[in-house]
Amino acid sequence: MDIDLLASMVKEVMMDHDAVTLPGLGSFMAELVPASFSDRGYTINPPYRRLYFIPRQGSDTLLADLYAKSNNVSIQDATRILVEFLAEMKEVLIARKLIVFPGLGRLRATRENHFFFVADEDLDIYPEGYGLQAVSLKTHEETKEEVAEAVSALAS
Repeated sequence: MDIDLLASMVKEVMMDHDAVTLPGLGSFMAELVPASFSDRGYTINPPYRRLYFIPRQGSDTLLADLYAKSNNVSIQDATRILVEFLAEMKEVLIARKLIVFPGLGRLRATRENHFFFVADEDLDIYPEGYGLQAVSLKTHEETKEEVAEAVSALAS
């Protein structure tokens, strides 16, 4: 196993689940962030799913299940391979303070070895939001009909 494979497996699992456990390390979590206004209210940003990391352990076997299925090995072997790789990865993280998950982001460690995750800006784990883009309200020019309609609505 390598970090590229682990990153792609985490991303694949996160497309369908809100959490995935990395045994011995922590869990990646995803939460839906609703559409919001920014830029002084002139831009509407679409909803998206935010990925973050918590050091708390979950109890799922989603990664091991995916690895076992993809590589035609038993769940026990997949779990052992995953646990061994993550133990090595944790040692590297503690020593170097940074692990890059290609296509996801960077897992970092503080001097006190508290782990945190910085997601890539272009990370997309929200298939339902495919194609949604921010909308700028600054570029919209109201037509005479829209102004007249708004005025008449206010008058009544």
